[in-house]
Amino acid sequence: MRMRCNPLRCSTLALAALLLSACSPRHDATSIAATTGVPDIMVGATAYSPQRPTAQNGATRRVAVAAHAFVANSAGTDSPVLTTPPLPVPQGALVLVQALTQTPATLQAIHDSSGNVYRRIGAVQTYSDQKAGSVLYVSERVQGGPALTWSLVKAQDHGADEASLYVVVLSGARGIGAWGFSNTAPYGLRTPLTTTAANSVVVSFWGPADYSGSARDPLNPYFAPPGWTLGGQNDNGYNQCSGAYAWIRVGAAGTVLDPQWSSKKSVQANGSMWLVEARP
Repeated sequence: MRMRCNPLRCSTLALAALLLSACSPRHDATSIAATTGVPDIMVGATAYSPQRPTAQNGATRRVAVAAHAFVANSAGTDSPVLTTPPLPVPQGALVLVQALTQTPATLQAIHDSSGNVYRRIGAVQTYSDQKAGSVLYVSERVQGGPALTWSLVKAQDHGADEASLYVVVLSGARGIGAWGFSNTAPYGLRTPLTTTAANSVVVSFWGPADYSGSARDPLNPYFAPPGWTLGGQNDNGYNQCSGAYAWIRVGAAGTVLDPQWSSKKSVQANGSMWLVEARP
C-alpha cells in the first residue's frame, strides 16, 4: 500500500527536486522537473530569457512564449488549492491558463499572485464521456513580476478531486485571435483553426480521455504534433486529469491548423483540445 504525504509536504518536496538544464542556443532556461515515482502532486515550470524589445507596430512586434508551468494532483489527494511554481512574468504579457478537472463542478476559481483578472474563453467544456471539465482563461496586459504563481481553487467538498492546471505566458501579444475547442476526437479537432494575423503563436492544450490504467503503468508520454514545441505534460497523470500543451509560430494570416497529438498507448474518444491564437 502506498503511503501518502500531506499536500504541503508533497509540494515542498516537488519544488525541492530542481533540475537545472542547459537549453537550446535560442534560450536560457531554468526547468523545474516533476518528481519521480508516484507522487500525489506533480509540478513543472520553465522560464525563458526575455526577448529583445521590439517596435510597437504589428509589422515588427514579435509574439514569444516567455514562460510556462503546470501543477496536478492525484485523485484522492486532499488538495483544495493547486498552485504552480513561481515564474518571472514580463509586464504587459498575455497569459493563458487551462484547467482540467474531475468534474465540471470541481473548479471554483482561477487566480494568480499579482491579482490579475482572468476571463474565460468560451464556455465550460466537458470531455471523457462528459464526466470531466475543461476550461480556458486569458489575462491580457498583466501586471508581471519576478515570481508569479497561479492557483486552481476547488469548490467545497471537491478538495480530493483530481485536477491539473497549465499556464503559458506570452510576451509581445496584443490579444486573442481565433480559438476553438473539440471533445469529439481522440487526438484531434472537430473544426480546424484558421489564424487571423501574421506572426502569431498558436497554443494547443490537450486533455486525453485516457483509460489505460495510469496507477499501474504511469509512463504514457504524450507527443506534440509535428512541428510544434512541447511545453509540458504530466504524462498519464497518475489519475490527475493528465494533459499536455504545445505551441507553434504561424507566419501568415489565414493559415489552417489541424494538429494531431499522439500517445504511447491508445486514448479513447472524447478527449479534449483547445487551440488559441495569440496575435501581435
